[in-house]
Amino acid sequence: MRAKLKSLFWHGRGVWITTPCIAILVILIRSAGLLQSWEWSVFDQYMRLRPQESPDNRIGIVGINEADLHNLETAIIPDGIYAQLLKKLIAQQPRAIGLDVYRDLPVEPGHQDLVRIFESTPYLVGIQKVAGEPGIQAVAPPAALKKKDRVGANDLIFDSDNKIRRGLIYLSADGEDVYSFSLHLALHYLENHGIAPQSIEGNTNSWQLGKKIFAPFEANDGGYVRADAGGYQILLNYRGASGYFDTVSLMDILQDRVPPNWGRDRIILIGYVAESSNDLFYTPYSSSLFESPKPLAGVEIHAHLTSQIISAALDNRLLFQNWSELQEWLWIFFWSGVGATLRWQSRYIGEKRILLWFSSVSFLVAGGTLLIGTYLAFLGGWWLPVVPGFLGLGGAVLAITVYVAKTAQDIRKTFGRYLSDQVVANLLESPEGLKLGGERRKITIMTSD
Repeated sequence: MRAKLKSLFWHGRGVWITTPCIAILVILIRSAGLLQSWEWSVFDQYMRLRPQESPDNRIGIVGINEADLHNLETAIIPDGIYAQLLKKLIAQQPRAIGLDVYRDLPVEPGHQDLVRIFESTPYLVGIQKVAGEPGIQAVAPPAALKKKDRVGANDLIFDSDNKIRRGLIYLSADGEDVYSFSLHLALHYLENHGIAPQSIEGNTNSWQLGKKIFAPFEANDGGYVRADAGGYQILLNYRGASGYFDTVSLMDILQDRVPPNWGRDRIILIGYVAESSNDLFYTPYSSSLFESPKPLAGVEIHAHLTSQIISAALDNRLLFQNWSELQEWLWIFFWSGVGATLRWQSRYIGEKRILLWFSSVSFLVAGGTLLIGTYLAFLGGWWLPVVPGFLGLGGAVLAITVYVAKTAQDIRKTFGRYLSDQVVANLLESPEGLKLGGERRKITIMTSD
């Protein structure tokens, strides 16, 4: 038995040695964060390649554009205009209204009119910026809405490439949890369906909302490495690119250019979409191989997160998931083993042209399987390691290719002094030759004077 095991290990030594070495190397490179940007790029590409989802008509946006600002002849819209806008929207009987505009200070004329609407509209939600140093980065909420506990945090989370791939459910400020702007709006909508967050027994981090269980983003989830996972975050599952939601302008509402039931039973978000507002951000949909990056307005990002929450609760729409760290390591080991096995089994192919053809086809088939498999998993809501898998696959192929070449060189060096070049060439093209190359330290060549 011992001899058989020894023989089995010896004949498969290239796979047994290469697989763990390459896998551990890839894991170390990944743990250092060197693959993070590549994994984000694959995530973005997979998201753009997904089939277009149907519009979520439960959400509408009143986007304040450049034409609105020119018509009003002001860059800072006074409170009275917002009061008029809200009165017209309230008359349409929406489920919830979200004002994604900072109103910590009065902007006359019309401030008192706006305050009265704040106080009398139970489904109106305002914003505050929680993260950052108070008075410098943080922005206070409207006082009237704060008293009614109808203020949400509109903070956005930026990755190091300035793209937004995560959204906040809530975050902590001064010892209390502050719901995000999107969660506030979603809960107002779901209240009519009798749906509210439910804790899960034995699990202090996850909670259930309708049909879906929400789990918080962790620092090393997906392609992230030691990310800031403060607050309660989830990966954003965007429905589409800019202009996805039904959007009308401020003047469309003020001048009654929309149907009287446009906002009925909807969540309506109000926010800037104008270029001059500096409220435009990059998302996975911003990049393209053939077009310049297109940013998304902040109010649209909040609309996507709001839609994600209510769609998960009501429609069981997918939330992104990922494997545990151990499972991802095993995945990298698996693809390193695939690459090592394919290249090791082809080492006896003597003719270089056939070897190159076989190696190329094998690598393409394995790589294609990896890509298709991870893309299908992505469509099912799973973010699996694509780049580490490819590095494991390609690294193992390269390592064994180098080993085989080194073995051939050693055979030439060992036997070239005693055999003709043709005999050595024939030896290299045979399985026995490579076996001899691997066992060259066991062979004693005796010569006589």
